[in-house]
Amino acid sequence: MISFNLRQSCLWIHRYTGLAMAAFLVVAGITGTLLAFHEELDEIFNHQLARIEVQPTPLLPIAALHDNVISAYPDYQFSSMPTSLSSNKSAVFSVDRTRGKAANNLAQAPFQEVYVNPYNGNIIGTRDKDEWAWRNTMWKVFWLHRDLLLGDIGKLTLGIVALVWTINCFIGFYLTFPRAVKSNKAAIESLKTSSDKKRASFFKRWLPAWKIRRKTNTFKLNYDLHHAFGLWLWLMLFVIAWSSVGFNLKSVYQPVMQAVVGLEERDGRARQARAPVPTGKPPNNETVAITNVVNKANSIAYLSAQAELAAQHNGVSVQKLLGIRWVAEDRQWQLRFKTDKDIGTHSGASSITVNAATGSVERVHFGDQSTFGTKTDQWLSTLHMGHIGQGWSHRLYQIFLAMIGLAVTVLSGTGVYLWYKSRQQRLKASQKVR
Repeated sequence: MISFNLRQSCLWIHRYTGLAMAAFLVVAGITGTLLAFHEELDEIFNHQLARIEVQPTPLLPIAALHDNVISAYPDYQFSSMPTSLSSNKSAVFSVDRTRGKAANNLAQAPFQEVYVNPYNGNIIGTRDKDEWAWRNTMWKVFWLHRDLLLGDIGKLTLGIVALVWTINCFIGFYLTFPRAVKSNKAAIESLKTSSDKKRASFFKRWLPAWKIRRKTNTFKLNYDLHHAFGLWLWLMLFVIAWSSVGFNLKSVYQPVMQAVVGLEERDGRARQARAPVPTGKPPNNETVAITNVVNKANSIAYLSAQAELAAQHNGVSVQKLLGIRWVAEDRQWQLRFKTDKDIGTHSGASSITVNAATGSVERVHFGDQSTFGTKTDQWLSTLHMGHIGQGWSHRLYQIFLAMIGLAVTVLSGTGVYLWYKSRQQRLKASQKVR
């Protein structure tokens, strides 16, 4: 009769799936460390377009800068605008992304961003993120992290790796538990002791797995690093692994999240409430200023004031304006903003939509009013992407996220080392038997 050993089976799965994933996780860990500071590093690589000299003249209105971009590139769509300007940075306007049938009817821009001098409105230049250029270094790092620069095939591959990694998180956690004590007379006597004593005994035997021995040999040091890092950072490693499944393997992620936390399927209305993707240009002020209560020139001020009123009514406060866009098919303006109760600045942010002709508020969505399942999903993606906190709290989280990326690399490297040394020992033992 063949006996089944759960621990040995888990060890075998953990060992060889870890080996299969090691190279992918090293790439993901190193690129993830860099991406924790994506905006800062991208500005360094792209400084010729992104940075400008401070001038003693006032900044132009955002609407005027937007008009200059539309005049310079009339064949392309620019539905969104920034909500603020910086004295030492260019104003950036993004070309609308078109998908499906709309992509066939509109001209495809050879770039994604236009950089404008906020002092005089001059076009500094454009950027095509798909181009292999020094200024696009961080975007290449991002796509290496996201899909190995292989498109859908790479995305599917990393999605499968993330799923195996998620399962391995639980297997690895189980393997740190102390080995079960074999049944004997002493064990039978221990059953008579209190539950507190039994619990203390287990944790006392488990405690070494959390420690790193400094004065020891290389093998034991790698063994301790692999165990301790995996335990200390287990929750965050699980968040990164499972959220990666959400990014790359939605066919698995969504059903599981629906079953576990009640994640609702995103229908068209839900997407529109968060951030619709328009296809038209904002109206020119000269032609609609008379008929529209809200036009390009006053849209930011008007919507931000409406957002403040709606926030006060709902017991929250607006912390930051994130962006504004024109929804041409509905002739509406939509402002995205972050409140003090929102999870992050992307999927968990709030929004307000206003009718341009009448100025009436058509819809308000507050991130903190989302369902539990949606909030869980937002927390996972926000923690993974680092879109959380402001000021020093955001900076500290960036550092922590970079450390997680390094930890993933260390766990993969130590895992491969432990397998290699163990294999050498097994080969030596088999030679002695012969």
